[in-house]
Amino acid sequence: MSENKEKDFTERFNTLKDEALKAMKETTETVLKKLDTEKRKAEIRSEIGHNARELSKAYEKLGREYFLLKEGSIQETDEKETFAKIRDKEKLIELLNEKLDQLDKE
Repeated sequence: MSENKEKDFTERFNTLKDEALKAMKETTETVLKKLDTEKRKAEIRSEIGHNARELSKAYEKLGREYFLLKEGSIQETDEKETFAKIRDKEKLIELLNEKLDQLDKE
């Protein structure tokens, strides 16, 4: 009889151990996935910040050139290049924000 009790105890112990290991594995996988998502979001936010700074510089350059042009200090500007940079940076920031929104939904 004690042999059956020992066998039952061993089976229950092994079952509990297996369930605990399975739960730990699932939890670890969930945490690692969340950490990876947060890392990607941080990288995207960093890229957005970098591009936003470059966009601000382009707007500042455009404003300075406009002022100098109106003041008569300069005759020509490279506004086409500045306009293209502004459009490109705005579009890139928009796309990065969309990517960030998609990660938030995951």
